[in-house]
Amino acid sequence: MTSIEVSKIEAFAQALRTKLSREASVVTAASDKYQESIARWSVAAEMQAAIIVFPDIAEDVSEVVNFAVKNHIELAVCGGGHATSGSSSSEGGICIDLSRFNEVAVRPKESIVYAGGGALWGDVDKAAAEHGLAVVGGTVNTTGVGGLTLGGGYGYLIGEYGLVIDNLLEVTIVLADGKIVRATALKEPSLFWAIRGAGASFGVVLGFTFLAHRLDHPVWGGALVIAIHELDKVVAFANEFFQISDPKSALMWGFKALTPDTFAIVAAVFYNGPEPLGTALFDPLLKLQLLANSTQNRSYWSMNTLLNEDLRSGQRRSMKGSAFFAPLDLEFAKQCLHDFRGLISEIPDAESSIMVFEFLPFHKVISIPQNATAFSNRGAYGNLLWIMSWTQVKHDEHIRQWTRDMSSKANTEFQKCKRIWYDDGVTQYGVGEYVNYDGLATGGPQAFGSNYLALSYYKKKYDPNNVFSKGPKILPINDEDSTRFEIM
Repeated sequence: MTSIEVSKIEAFAQALRTKLSREASVVTAASDKYQESIARWSVAAEMQAAIIVFPDIAEDVSEVVNFAVKNHIELAVCGGGHATSGSSSSEGGICIDLSRFNEVAVRPKESIVYAGGGALWGDVDKAAAEHGLAVVGGTVNTTGVGGLTLGGGYGYLIGEYGLVIDNLLEVTIVLADGKIVRATALKEPSLFWAIRGAGASFGVVLGFTFLAHRLDHPVWGGALVIAIHELDKVVAFANEFFQISDPKSALMWGFKALTPDTFAIVAAVFYNGPEPLGTALFDPLLKLQLLANSTQNRSYWSMNTLLNEDLRSGQRRSMKGSAFFAPLDLEFAKQCLHDFRGLISEIPDAESSIMVFEFLPFHKVISIPQNATAFSNRGAYGNLLWIMSWTQVKHDEHIRQWTRDMSSKANTEFQKCKRIWYDDGVTQYGVGEYVNYDGLATGGPQAFGSNYLALSYYKKKYDPNNVFSKGPKILPINDEDSTRFEIM
C-alpha cells in the first residue's frame, strides 16, 4: 500500500464522494477542516493524510476500504486518536475517521451497552450510569472505545469483571474485502477471537456490544500526591496490596515532576464499595505525607476523569510499556526514579511526563486461559508505563529512544522474574507487553507470544494482503506453516 500522488488527490477525493452517502464527508488539504481532521491526542503522531473520510453509514466504510484496496492506497482508521505510534494516522494515504459513529445505547433490562466505533469512554460511562450500570472501561475517559477494547482493555473494574474484551459480546466490522460482518463467540468465532487483542489488524470495527454490570452506588477513590521520601513505604504497601488483590480495589502509582527539580509520587486509588472499607484498605497510604488528596465518595464515571487533565491533548507524546512482578523490588523502583529524574534534568521540556506502576487485581483476569482470546498479556503481574510529554520537535528521537531503553531494561527484569514464577497455567505464557502501550509499534511474537501462530493464520484468512497494516504487526502465515496449523 502506498500514498496518493499529490496530483491525483482531488480526483480521488471526488471519486470517493460519488460513491458515498450524501451525509458522508471527504476532506483534503484544500478544505478549511483539514488541520482539525488530522489532529491527534499526541501532536507527534499527526501525519499529512491525503484524504480523510468521515463516513456516515457502514456502507460508506465498505466503499472506502474497497477504494483503497483497488488503488493500492495505505489505509488508517481513527477512533479516539490516542495512539502515539501513529497507527490512527497516514502519511499520504486515506484515513477513515469514525467520529460520527459515536452512538451509545443502553438496554438496562439485559445489562447490555452498545457503543459505536467512534464513541469515547466518557460517553459510555455517563449513558450506563443513567441506568445504574457500568461497563469495564478505560481510566481516562477521553480515550476512544475502539482502540482500548481492540487491544484488551484495563480499568478500575477488572478485578471483579475481567478485561474489557472479557465483557465484549459482539462487534460489527468491515473486513479487508469490504464485507460488513457481525462477529460473536458463536458467529465468526475465529474472527471474534482475533479481534479481542489484535482487532486493529483485522478491520474497521463500527460497533461494540458490551455486558454491563450493576453499579448504582457511589464508589470511593481519588488522586493522592505523596512526598517522594515516602517511596519505601509506598512500595511496601503496594506489594502487600497486590498480594491481597481485593477484586473491588485498584491502585496505580508512579512518579511525576512537580517542577524540573521537584518530584513526587502520584497515585490513583479506587474501591468499589463504602468509604469506610476503602479508607481502611488504603489507610497506610493515607497516613503518609500527602501533598494533595482528592479521595471521596464519587460516581464511577467521575473516577475515570481524574487523569484527564494530566493526559490532555496538545502535546507531543510517546507511550511505552513493560511489566513487573510483585513484590516490586525497592531498588528497581529507585532506579526507575533515578533514570526518570535524569531525563527531566536533561530535558526540562519533558516535565509533564509520568511513569506508572499498575497494581490491579489479577485473579479474575487469569481465570481465563491465555489462548481464550488473542490478547496475550494475562498474568499475575502488573503493567509498567511511561507516558512521555514534551513540546519541542527537536526532542522527539531522544525521548522516544530513552523510553524504548527504559522499557527494554524493565522487560529484562520482568523476564528474569518470570523464569522463577510459579506455574499457574496462565502467567508463564504472558508476554509482559500490553499492545495499547505502544505495542502497536511492535506486534509479532513479542506482543502475542504463544497466540501469534494462530493470529497469523487468521490474518491470512481475513486480510491476506495486509490492508490493515497500522495495527499490531502480524504477517499472514506462509503456506508451509498453514498446512500444519490446526485451526482453533
